[in-house]
Amino acid sequence: MIRKIQFEGMPFALSAVCLGCARFGGDYDEARSFALLDRYYAMGGRFFDTANVYGRWSMSGLNESELTLGRWLKARQITDAVVTSKCCHYAPNAHDVSRVNRASAEADLEESRRSLGLDTIPIYLTHRDNPAVDIREIVDFLWDMVKAGRVARFGFSNYKADRVRAALDYLGPEWPKVMAGVSNEWSLHAACLTADAGGEREAPDGMVTTGRSLEALHREKNLPLLAFAASGGGFYTKLAEGRIPPERAGAADRAVMEKLKTMSAERGASLGALSLAWVLNAGLPAVPISAVSDEKQLEDFEAASSWMEDLSGLSPLCEVG
Repeated sequence: MIRKIQFEGMPFALSAVCLGCARFGGDYDEARSFALLDRYYAMGGRFFDTANVYGRWSMSGLNESELTLGRWLKARQITDAVVTSKCCHYAPNAHDVSRVNRASAEADLEESRRSLGLDTIPIYLTHRDNPAVDIREIVDFLWDMVKAGRVARFGFSNYKADRVRAALDYLGPEWPKVMAGVSNEWSLHAACLTADAGGEREAPDGMVTTGRSLEALHREKNLPLLAFAASGGGFYTKLAEGRIPPERAGAADRAVMEKLKTMSAERGASLGALSLAWVLNAGLPAVPISAVSDEKQLEDFEAASSWMEDLSGLSPLCEVG
């Protein structure tokens, strides 16, 4: 079974591996989506990651992920799910138009609540940042959602360290009573890319990778990290199987690959499970978010959840820091 993690100040425990639902209803039809949701739930999984923008790239143009997850919650009469959703993403056909404002957040929130069938969304994040907007303004409209009972905890996705620190300073020491944490990209593969780049690494399309400055902030504040792309897209599994040419792996990735192969042979854990286990056991208060394409991949969730040994030594950031 997938164990749970209780972060200080959080009103609910989080499953140690969160199921990424971005492809449900859009890329995956309802039958396939429901089968994956059923299997994850049967394994003890209660933590689901979605967003108002997920699925809008499909022919319908609707928030298919939230709609599908909402239908599943209703059909299965699920009352103990912890759902993360997100607002303020730019429109798929207008990448250069920021929606980081109160009006967009309110519109997204109300649509998300209806779609999910939830009066209160457990964790609600702003999906993109706009550095031109005062961080206090963003905090204020998110905080108002908590005060109104429509959101239990708020947070940020794809925000850089200086913006997160400014938000925490504005909230003061009582921040855990209203703020859940930050969801940025973080995986062993991303750490390798950062190390090979000699420091922080810019991610594409407005996404933010957790490099050294963000890692330090999460440790300092004991700030939960909801790490998306936590398996690196199955990078090490694909590399081992020859689906990724060796020349596409940097020096750090090649070194980590050898360590993972040795550990896998000794302990019988898959490379995918070890990649997720690293997120849980690298010294940060983190929960990996991972998407799957079939039920077999969910086995890695249980294996990663059960791993309790320190894996921080796998990170090349430790070697170059």
